[in-house]
Formats: sequence, structure tokens, C-alpha cells
Amino acid sequence: MQQLTQEAISNFRKKGFFSEFFEDKNDALKYVLNEVGSSGVGIGGSMTIHELGWFEPLKKRGKTIWHWFEKYDGILEEENAAPCYITSANAISADGAIINIDANGNRIAAAGFGAKKVFVVCGENKIERDIPSALLRAKNIAAPMNAKRLNRKTPCAIKADKCHNCNSPERICRITSITTFPITRMQTHIIFIAGSWGY
Repeated sequence: MQQLTQEAISNFRKKGFFSEFFEDKNDALKYVLNEVGSSGVGIGGSMTIHELGWFEPLKKRGKTIWHWFEKYDGILEEENAAPCYITSANAISADGAIINIDANGNRIAAAGFGAKKVFVVCGENKIERDIPSALLRAKNIAAPMNAKRLNRKTPCAIKADKCHNCNSPERICRITSITTFPITRMQTHIIFIAGSWGY
């Protein structure tokens, strides 16, 4: 476990988050499966969850909704209404904050209101020292890579280098959230997995 990971876990726990570290992705999955039980699960857009291969095990367990694998009107709303929500973060600050940037706002909405349990699953590659450096990571690493993945016609996607603070209609940076404490009436789990996962 990296030093920043240790600091992040300690600071998240001090604030009232549930926070765990796993060397093995399958052990992390077992933890999540145990926590969600038979409850419905929604999954936000996440390369981390995709790379981990968690959709099928979650779906086999019970109702699991993910708009990356199914397409129909109202799926985002249904996904966000699930009692358990699984997502990742664009960046994590070691002093205990979760940073996310969205185009639709669905991840930010679901992780901020409605779910009984939220699971933020991250590789150690997403941890930065503090909120300013975490914001820089979200804007200049995660957002350009996501824009490129989505084939957006934005300067960051074309150059895949950094945020250009563009005014493109295809811009994906439209809402930014900084979560510094657990949301009232919601159980938030920050799960770190050894190695590099997602953007």
C-alpha cells in the first residue's frame, strides 16, 4: 500500500466514511457483494468498474443496472434510483475528498442523494496529495482520456493532453463535485484496490 493510500484511508475514516484497501480485486468484489446483499445496484459510467469486470458478478447476484450494457429510455433515472450505487472517482485527495467531473451529472447526482449505500472504487493511481492537485488530475488526466474514449470533438480529446477550458458543445466537463464528508443519511464506502485502474 502506498503512503498516500494509507493517509487517504485514515483521513476518510476520521470523517466518517467507510474506507478499505484490497491487494486483490476479487477480495474487493467480495466486500462489495457482501455489503449490497440482494439490494438493487446501479453503476455509474466507470472505466474502473469496467476494467475490474464486476458487472456480470453483480448482475448474477441480483438486479444490476448499468447504461453501458443496456440501452432504453429512463435507464439513467432507474440506475440512479437503486438503493446501492457503485462508481469511481476522477481523483481522490489524501486529505479525504472525492472529486468527480460529469457531463450528464448522473454520477454526481446518484452519489450525492438517493442511494442508501454508495461505493467509490479506485485504483491507487487516482490519489493526489490535496484537493487542488486532485482537481488538476481530474481536469488534465481523467477528463481528456474520457473525452477521447467517447470520441468527443474537443481540444482535450484530439490532443489527449490537458484541459483547454473549451467552449465546445461536446465538452464533458459540465459539473464538478468535491465531496469532503459523507452525505447525510447515506453510507459511503471508499474502496482502494492496489495498482492502476481506470482513468
